[in-house]
Amino acid sequence: SGNLLEMLSQSFTNMKNLINTNDKQGHKPQPPPRASKNISGATYFRRGQRKAKMRMFPEAVLYFNFALERLRAELGEDHVDCGTTLNEIGKALMMMGERYPALNAFQEAQYIREKAFGSGALEVAEVTSNIWMVLHEQRREMEEDMKRMS
Repeated sequence: SGNLLEMLSQSFTNMKNLINTNDKQGHKPQPPPRASKNISGATYFRRGQRKAKMRMFPEAVLYFNFALERLRAELGEDHVDCGTTLNEIGKALMMMGERYPALNAFQEAQYIREKAFGSGALEVAEVTSNIWMVLHEQRREMEEDMKRMS
């Protein structure tokens, strides 16, 4: 999980330098908040959901990351709420075009959900679908690159 945290931090840093959908919608990026020990993981998760609904994906990833840290401290490394948070991190990263970190988040979410629910569960299928979307998008991009080079 330490590697994922580093990748998420790097992705957020990289995204600060790019124009994202927020700017197109008139949202002005704000400086990132700092984690507070007084705020629960569930509260950070809800904040991340609000930011994602507003299409403010870098901010959503930040709040989901705060949630993940807090939830792991509160509930344990492999609690299903951590899996849900990782799935949300992956979705936000996909929207930012950060496929590799998204794939890592989805894989960790899938591990947690399979462990908790079994491989045939709907919760696992949701993450498997998200992983497929990452791989499909990567393949589509590679095919476009091959066409351009031909």
